[in-house]
Amino acid sequence: MSDINAAQTAPIHARSQRRHFVRAVLTNPTGLLASLVLLVVIAAAIFAPLLAPNDPSAVQIFKVNAPAGDGYLLGGDGSGRDIWSRLVYGGRNTFLGALITIFIAASIGVTAGLFAGFYGRTLDLVARWISDGIMALPALIVLLAFYQALGASIYLSMAVFGLMLSPGFFRLTRNLVNGVKTELYIDAARVSGLSDLRIITKHILLSVRAPVVIQTSIVAGIAIVVQSGLEFLGLGDPSTPTWGGMLQDAFSNIYVSPQAILWPGLAITATVASLVLLANAIRDRMQQSGVPVRMPKVPRWR
Repeated sequence: MSDINAAQTAPIHARSQRRHFVRAVLTNPTGLLASLVLLVVIAAAIFAPLLAPNDPSAVQIFKVNAPAGDGYLLGGDGSGRDIWSRLVYGGRNTFLGALITIFIAASIGVTAGLFAGFYGRTLDLVARWISDGIMALPALIVLLAFYQALGASIYLSMAVFGLMLSPGFFRLTRNLVNGVKTELYIDAARVSGLSDLRIITKHILLSVRAPVVIQTSIVAGIAIVVQSGLEFLGLGDPSTPTWGGMLQDAFSNIYVSPQAILWPGLAITATVASLVLLANAIRDRMQQSGVPVRMPKVPRWR
């Protein structure tokens, strides 16, 4: 009976721990600073129509590479468009590409890792073979090939990139599940009559969520950098404002308007650094709680 009661009270205890965990991360100065920066950047992207004084695609020929002022808060780019308006709208499009990558990578990797780790045997063997095969592919070459085949949509390329990063989530989740599935509260959940699916979603997933959140934060930063890099190389729709596209335009006019490259560069740097610092804050909190955790390895991409 005590085992059954433990299984029933586990979700309540998990919710309480989650609230304390979030509070502890936010009381960490690094975690608080990173969270505030991310909140500001995400809020600016969400409320871009309210913050942007001009159409991000509107061209004014007399404001090509214009300095700040005269209706352009940060000046004009090489085509006479408002840099500030493109910066806030670019954050929206850049985050969308990163979210696509995270959603696909985590959905495939975490789901496969949960079931492969829980059931093992043939399912685990097949999943590891597929994971190793995907990791053996050169990601950047695959992205360039798919871009040529699928057209100018950077979002399709980021979806493919999410598939390339899913083995990182799979390996992390599988290893965590292997260490959790033999715990007493899992046996208690089986004795209480819970199905395998409910045990996986209600008990095991809650137990492995923190390292997965750390991995998600790291992958989000990687996705932003890779997307910006692809757009800097000219892959993407030039009419759609993105931070990488702004970098490309600013670099082509760096001798005429050198300050233009500063703004998208700062946006990318601040966002990626905040994601990494937030991951570090979560890791530090887990270590203070006595939970042995290592920082997930950065997914391999070439």
